[in-house]
Amino acid sequence: MNKTWRLIRLMLKMQFSMAGKSSGEKIGYLFLLIFAIPFSLFIFYAMDGIIGGLYEVLAPLNNESFILGILFISMFCLFIFISLGSIISSFYFADDIEAFISLPYQPYQIMLGKSAAPFLTLYVTNAAILAPALLIYGGYSDAGVLYYMYAILIWLVTPLLPFVLTAIVIMYLMRFLNLSKNKDRIKIVAGLLTFAFIIGLNIILRLDSGSNQLGEDLGQLFMEQNALLELVTAFFPSAYLSSISLTQPGTLLGFFYLVLLFLMTFGIFFIYLTAGQKLYFKGVLGLSAGSKNHLNEKKVTKHIKQKNVLYMSWMKEMKIMLRTPTFFTQIIVQSLVFPVLFIVIVVFDTGNSSLSAASIEPMLEGTDEKYIVLAMLGFTVFALGINPASISSVSRDGKSWFNHLYMPLQPKTVISSKVLAAFTINLVTLLVISVIALAFINIPAVIVSVWLVLSLITNWVTSVVGTSLDLYMPNLKWTDEREIFKGRMIGILALVIEVVLFGSMILILWKSAFITGLWATTIVLAVLLAVFTFVSHLILKKMIHNHFYSIAS
Repeated sequence: MNKTWRLIRLMLKMQFSMAGKSSGEKIGYLFLLIFAIPFSLFIFYAMDGIIGGLYEVLAPLNNESFILGILFISMFCLFIFISLGSIISSFYFADDIEAFISLPYQPYQIMLGKSAAPFLTLYVTNAAILAPALLIYGGYSDAGVLYYMYAILIWLVTPLLPFVLTAIVIMYLMRFLNLSKNKDRIKIVAGLLTFAFIIGLNIILRLDSGSNQLGEDLGQLFMEQNALLELVTAFFPSAYLSSISLTQPGTLLGFFYLVLLFLMTFGIFFIYLTAGQKLYFKGVLGLSAGSKNHLNEKKVTKHIKQKNVLYMSWMKEMKIMLRTPTFFTQIIVQSLVFPVLFIVIVVFDTGNSSLSAASIEPMLEGTDEKYIVLAMLGFTVFALGINPASISSVSRDGKSWFNHLYMPLQPKTVISSKVLAAFTINLVTLLVISVIALAFINIPAVIVSVWLVLSLITNWVTSVVGTSLDLYMPNLKWTDEREIFKGRMIGILALVIEVVLFGSMILILWKSAFITGLWATTIVLAVLLAVFTFVSHLILKKMIHNHFYSIAS
């Protein structure tokens, strides 16, 4: 057991240790912690409204236990979604797998070590969602000390069951199915499922304008369909046992269900260890299986022909982002999250929110076209600034960056292809915003066309700025692709630079009384953006000259 704990500590240090981290990365973690505070308050407020509305309806009928049942079922499903990608990535596709296999450890010990980092991710989610929900329910139900003691114990074991069950299923599939050639597709599908879950959850939450009203409506629904709720809960025995334990903490039945929950959890955990001992190594070793496809000389000859170097370098960057699961989810999918969430807010908001389509259209009537263009451009700067495509341009190469030192490619070509790839990814965001503006908000096509041209120039400048920063402070020593996006100050720094740069320009034009109308504003913006483009290229050229060959050392 001592060896297992040492292995777990070693793997956690490899993932989360601050040793070797730059000061920028440490500051990045601090900023993430600061930003988490208002986000946690928002979650607490939303859950308080939903749980309060449900409790008011269900408590008089002695059905308040259904609130906890719904909560635990939701957490179970959420943990499965989170576990899918993290288990596949950590257990099978991390770069350090082969090194650990050669060490004198049992398969279940290495599996437990690889479980530590994904499991901590679940506990962060558990602390952000389940912990405040249990506190809120305890407040509404005037629960005693025994409730909170039970709640702490149940909180500790809640992530265990969905994580273990998901891991057992994945290990079984990786052992008995031919997944080696489809491993990237599996991780991509897991990322897309998570994206769909986020969007679906937001659609549900936006279907009603107030969380209290939403809670009352859900309460009314469950009051009419108690039999259906009991049936659904029956498929989640852990949710049922947890709910009864917390609603009847002072009874023998509540204590019995709590003990039964722990026995069931640890019984399945023992099965998890057994499955890991029998299946884990076989699944890992199966990933290195070679392909049985024979070389097709005609196909090879067809693809061997001279092509433009910049185009091929750009294609390589695009394929890396599309085919590498972590890059696909962190860059491609993330580029869709912000605009798609905006569509959800605009289209599915049935209340009187200032962001709904019904509220935005009247505001635009009679507004000077100058302000519409400036507002759209400001929104675009923020949407482009939070996309990590450019700020990971150099870091994505990792240790393979050394290849650029002896390949017959000009540094300018290599960096230009990375800028062009980031520009291409951001085009998706611009196209989605265009659809929103034309189809849902009914902004005139002329204004949208002008905005799109200006946004393309802005897109290029932000891509150059992000790539320049990543060339100046890259992270090439990662062992897992996720390290490129965790805790780096560069993302916040790039966003701050772009907001200050473009925000100052927009603010000055907004306050300038002598510049009015669409075309005058457009001409001034085009000139300023041209200046920004020229200056950014000078900076990028200097960065290439000073850092392209030196960052490898």
